[in-house]
Amino acid sequence: MIGGICCLLAILGWIVPGVVLRVAPAHDFMVFHTAARAYIEGNLPLLFDGVAFTARLNDSYTDWGFQPLAYRPWVYPPSFLLMVIPIGFLPFLLAYGIFLAITFALLILAIRCYAPHGYPRWLCAGCLLLSPATADTVTAGQNSFLTTALLVGGFGLVRRSPLLGGGLLGLLTCKPQFWLLVPVALVAARKWKALASAIATAGLLALASLATFGIEPWREWLTLMLGQGALYQQWLLIGRNGGQSIYTDACLSGASAGVANLLQGVVTLSCAALVWWCFRFSGMRRDLRIALLLTATILAAPHVAPYDAVMLTLAVSLFLCRAVKDGFRHGDVMLIVAVWGTELLNPPILIRWGLVTPLVLCAFIAVLIARGRSDTAVRAGTPIRSPAGWMRA
Repeated sequence: MIGGICCLLAILGWIVPGVVLRVAPAHDFMVFHTAARAYIEGNLPLLFDGVAFTARLNDSYTDWGFQPLAYRPWVYPPSFLLMVIPIGFLPFLLAYGIFLAITFALLILAIRCYAPHGYPRWLCAGCLLLSPATADTVTAGQNSFLTTALLVGGFGLVRRSPLLGGGLLGLLTCKPQFWLLVPVALVAARKWKALASAIATAGLLALASLATFGIEPWREWLTLMLGQGALYQQWLLIGRNGGQSIYTDACLSGASAGVANLLQGVVTLSCAALVWWCFRFSGMRRDLRIALLLTATILAAPHVAPYDAVMLTLAVSLFLCRAVKDGFRHGDVMLIVAVWGTELLNPPILIRWGLVTPLVLCAFIAVLIARGRSDTAVRAGTPIRSPAGWMRA
């Protein structure tokens, strides 16, 4: 049943962006490629002018046959620009294909840290291939495979190679909203070498970008992140308000920007406390622990887009593997399908049902904790049952 429902949702995931919404294919990868080309051509100031940058995009990719892109500025930190410079030396389509292929391969490699040999690894890979979030990532040409691979691979390698694992987590600072809970988890787990490696890698990446581009890109990016200047106000309308973060949901529900930011802060701190407990005290299995971290990372991030649900896809895939092995419990199937297909309800600015996504994710976290506590009790020799009677010892 799960497979049939997910196949149907997968078909919708591929159809909606390209046919229903008529989104230009690879529209976000156009941003990456154009930024890399701007640096190679010695035109770095183009990145700081959102209007001129968008005009360059529309002039360069008119052959796609779609309506011109709306305001589409460069909003990534200079450290990410440093990472994408190589794609600027390749033709657009070749760079697009190589980027997606390599980053997806890295994600499959990262899964090996948590999915043992046999069906779990294939099940996770299949869930990713069919996922609506994967369809959105490919359609947009986004970096969601990369960010998920860095987070999962980093924590997956921390025990065997803390320096390498920490290094991967340091690279994740190229998309800093998904790095917020990384130091919390590492400190809670007392992984001091990995934490030092992550901080050192992030520092070296920042210094390398500073040496390559100078101070101006960092000044412009920090101005944007602090919510100052005209660029932020324009990006706020099209970018952040078009996402699916707690802040966005609160604004779309009628809250002021101040209240929305306060609510986002409360949720982020709550997620940090939950991750601290999970990595310090819970005793949960590694697969459930990383699934909780991935879900909490999405909730805690101040800006989230639908394609970032690749993290949720992997989290629920690992949970599915655990359920297949240990047995399904009441409500598991419905929750798995809801989390796996959450991207189809987003962004809430277009589909108001997307406003329920945080509630679905909170329910998923609660189920992860319940299963983790049950498993811990069984391993300790003191089986427990929930009041509802659905938690099996």
